[in-house]
Amino acid sequence: MIDIVIADEEFDDWQALLDLLYAAFAYMDARIDPPSSLQLLNTETIIDKAREETLLLAWQGSRLVGCCFLKDLGEKIYLGKLAIDPQTQKSGVGGLLVGFAKTIAKSRNKKIIELQSRIELTEVHDFFHHHGFRQTGTTAHKGYDRPTSITMQFEL
Repeated sequence: MIDIVIADEEFDDWQALLDLLYAAFAYMDARIDPPSSLQLLNTETIIDKAREETLLLAWQGSRLVGCCFLKDLGEKIYLGKLAIDPQTQKSGVGGLLVGFAKTIAKSRNKKIIELQSRIELTEVHDFFHHHGFRQTGTTAHKGYDRPTSITMQFEL
Protein backbone atom coordinates (compact mmCIF):
# COMPACT_ATOMS: atom_id res chain seq x y z
CA MET A 1 0.00 0.00 0.00
CA ILE A 2 1.20 3.50 -0.84
CA ASP A 3 0.48 6.52 1.36
CA ILE A 4 0.76 10.02 -0.09
CA VAL A 5 1.24 12.78 2.47
CA ILE A 6 2.22 16.41 2.65
CA ALA A 7 5.56 16.66 4.41
CA ASP A 8 5.21 18.39 7.75
CA GLU A 9 7.72 19.91 10.13
CA GLU A 10 8.45 16.46 11.57
CA PHE A 11 9.94 15.21 8.29
CA ASP A 12 13.72 15.39 8.59
CA ASP A 13 15.20 12.66 6.40
CA TRP A 14 16.54 15.06 3.81
CA GLN A 15 19.30 12.70 2.76
CA ALA A 16 16.74 10.00 1.91
CA LEU A 17 14.85 12.56 -0.17
CA LEU A 18 18.01 13.60 -2.00
CA ASP A 19 18.96 9.95 -2.56
CA LEU A 20 15.51 9.29 -4.03
CA LEU A 21 15.80 12.29 -6.37
CA TYR A 22 19.29 11.36 -7.52
CA ALA A 23 18.34 7.72 -8.11
CA ALA A 24 15.15 8.61 -9.98
CA PHE A 25 16.83 11.21 -12.20
CA ALA A 26 20.10 9.32 -12.84
CA TYR A 27 18.93 7.91 -16.17
CA MET A 28 18.62 11.45 -17.54
CA ASP A 29 22.29 12.37 -17.13
CA ALA A 30 23.41 10.98 -20.47
CA ARG A 31 20.27 12.12 -22.29
CA ILE A 32 19.61 15.77 -21.48
CA ASP A 33 21.47 18.94 -22.34
CA PRO A 34 21.94 21.14 -20.33
CA PRO A 35 22.37 19.03 -17.18
CA SER A 36 19.53 18.77 -14.66
CA SER A 37 19.11 21.47 -12.03
CA LEU A 38 18.99 18.58 -9.59
CA GLN A 39 22.77 18.89 -9.43
CA LEU A 40 22.27 22.18 -7.59
CA LEU A 41 20.39 20.53 -4.73
CA ASN A 42 22.00 19.56 -1.46
CA THR A 43 20.66 19.15 2.07
CA GLU A 44 20.48 22.89 2.67
CA THR A 45 18.83 23.79 -0.65
CA ILE A 46 16.30 20.94 -0.48
CA ILE A 47 15.23 22.09 2.99
CA ASP A 48 14.78 25.63 1.66
CA LYS A 49 12.80 24.31 -1.32
CA ALA A 50 10.52 22.32 1.01
CA ARG A 51 9.91 25.43 3.14
CA GLU A 52 8.92 27.50 0.09
CA GLU A 53 6.86 24.83 -1.66
CA THR A 54 4.55 21.96 -0.76
CA LEU A 55 6.46 18.69 -0.63
CA LEU A 56 4.45 15.54 -1.32
CA LEU A 57 5.91 12.25 -0.16
CA ALA A 58 4.92 8.73 -1.20
CA TRP A 59 5.57 6.05 1.40
CA GLN A 60 5.43 2.30 1.08
CA GLY A 61 5.43 1.39 4.74
CA SER A 62 8.47 3.17 6.15
CA ARG A 63 10.23 3.38 2.76
CA LEU A 64 10.20 6.65 0.81
CA VAL A 65 9.31 5.70 -2.79
CA GLY A 66 8.25 8.97 -4.40
CA CYS A 67 7.98 12.72 -4.12
CA CYS A 68 7.14 15.93 -5.91
CA PHE A 69 7.07 19.62 -5.13
CA LEU A 70 4.18 22.02 -5.69
CA LYS A 71 4.94 25.71 -6.04
CA ASP A 72 2.18 28.32 -5.80
CA LEU A 73 2.16 30.62 -8.84
CA GLY A 74 -1.02 32.62 -8.33
CA GLU A 75 -3.73 30.94 -10.44
CA LYS A 76 -1.37 28.04 -11.15
CA ILE A 77 0.55 25.41 -9.25
CA TYR A 78 3.89 24.32 -10.66
CA LEU A 79 4.57 20.60 -10.28
CA GLY A 80 8.28 19.91 -10.11
CA LYS A 81 10.81 17.22 -9.28
CA LEU A 82 8.36 14.32 -9.55
CA ALA A 83 10.58 11.37 -8.63
CA ILE A 84 9.82 7.70 -8.15
CA ASP A 85 12.27 5.17 -6.75
CA PRO A 86 13.56 3.19 -9.77
CA GLN A 87 12.54 -0.09 -8.09
CA THR A 88 8.98 1.23 -7.74
CA GLN A 89 8.53 2.86 -11.15
CA LYS A 90 5.60 1.68 -13.28
CA SER A 91 3.69 0.62 -10.15
CA GLY A 92 1.28 3.57 -10.10
CA VAL A 93 3.07 5.73 -7.53
CA GLY A 94 3.58 8.56 -10.03
CA GLY A 95 -0.12 8.57 -10.87
CA LEU A 96 -1.00 8.68 -7.18
CA LEU A 97 1.28 11.69 -6.65
CA VAL A 98 -0.20 13.48 -9.68
CA GLY A 99 -3.73 12.70 -8.46
CA PHE A 100 -2.91 14.06 -5.00
CA ALA A 101 -1.41 17.19 -6.61
CA LYS A 102 -4.66 17.68 -8.56
CA THR A 103 -6.66 17.40 -5.33
CA ILE A 104 -4.47 19.96 -3.60
CA ALA A 105 -4.65 22.35 -6.56
CA LYS A 106 -8.46 22.11 -6.60
CA SER A 107 -8.65 22.69 -2.84
CA ARG A 108 -6.56 25.84 -3.31
CA ASN A 109 -8.82 27.06 -6.13
CA LYS A 110 -6.08 26.86 -8.75
CA LYS A 111 -7.01 26.80 -12.44
CA ILE A 112 -3.94 25.09 -13.85
CA ILE A 113 -1.18 22.69 -12.88
CA GLU A 114 1.93 23.41 -14.94
CA LEU A 115 5.22 21.61 -15.37
CA GLN A 116 8.23 21.50 -17.62
CA SER A 117 9.91 18.41 -19.01
CA ARG A 118 13.06 18.13 -21.04
CA ILE A 119 12.59 17.75 -24.79
CA GLU A 120 14.53 14.48 -24.85
CA LEU A 121 12.36 12.71 -22.25
CA THR A 122 9.47 11.56 -24.43
CA GLU A 123 8.46 8.85 -21.96
CA VAL A 124 7.90 11.57 -19.36
CA HIS A 125 5.74 13.51 -21.83
CA ASP A 126 3.74 10.33 -22.46
CA PHE A 127 3.23 9.80 -18.71
CA PHE A 128 1.82 13.29 -18.25
CA HIS A 129 -0.31 13.08 -21.42
CA HIS A 130 -1.79 9.90 -19.95
CA HIS A 131 -2.71 11.91 -16.84
CA GLY A 132 -4.48 14.65 -18.79
CA PHE A 133 -1.70 17.18 -19.34
CA ARG A 134 -1.20 18.80 -22.72
CA GLN A 135 1.77 20.56 -24.22
CA THR A 136 1.32 24.33 -24.26
CA GLY A 137 4.75 25.56 -25.30
CA THR A 138 8.50 25.18 -25.33
CA THR A 139 11.35 27.00 -23.63
CA ALA A 140 15.10 27.20 -24.08
CA HIS A 141 17.66 27.34 -21.31
CA LYS A 142 19.97 30.34 -21.26
CA GLY A 143 22.61 30.03 -23.96
CA TYR A 144 20.65 27.58 -26.12
CA ASP A 145 19.16 28.49 -29.50
CA ARG A 146 16.82 25.48 -29.55
CA PRO A 147 14.01 24.37 -27.28
CA THR A 148 15.31 22.38 -24.33
CA SER A 149 12.03 21.87 -22.43
CA ILE A 150 8.34 21.59 -23.11
CA THR A 151 5.69 23.18 -20.94
CA MET A 152 2.67 21.06 -20.10
CA GLN A 153 -0.54 22.04 -18.34
CA PHE A 154 -3.55 20.38 -16.77
CA GLU A 155 -6.66 22.53 -16.58
CA LEU A 156 -8.71 22.05 -13.42
